[in-house]
Amino acid sequence: NYIEEPCRYGGREVSLQRTKIIIMETKLQKIPADWAFCFLDGCRRKKECIRYQLGRTLPDDMEICKTVAPPVLGKPSCPRFLKAETVQVAYGFSHIFYDVKSRHSAGMRSAIRTYLGGKGTYYRYLHGEQPLMPEQQQWIRQLFAGYGYSGNVEFDRYADLPRLYAADS
Repeated sequence: NYIEEPCRYGGREVSLQRTKIIIMETKLQKIPADWAFCFLDGCRRKKECIRYQLGRTLPDDMEICKTVAPPVLGKPSCPRFLKAETVQVAYGFSHIFYDVKSRHSAGMRSAIRTYLGGKGTYYRYLHGEQPLMPEQQQWIRQLFAGYGYSGNVEFDRYADLPRLYAADS
């Protein structure tokens, strides 16, 4: 029911690999390349759906993208509906190990590296190239608590961004 064509952005095709989140820049924010936009003016929940709201802000040079198809209007509820909400993301965690005992440091770093998907993605998160979602921040805080560090884990900086996925996914 959904168009599966890859998006074209800035004249180049963006891969739709499902194993990695590939980000493309829009004028206002970062959106995953396989994101399904919505342009269904007849939808009764369009004012509260992030897919519809983002569909109204596409950059002028984006000509092809994945969309939510009209047949969803006939269903009791849209299977692609995502409530528009803002979350506080964190960028970077270069200082969180300063007060960690050396005997814990290697194990904690290894656990975070595994949780975040490997060495390359770990360093992108560490240096603030990718945002840590609230669930990821909470996992890291729980790891610190599990090692006996009850102090507040502070990340390098914070920003408010729209949530582009269901909170339970």
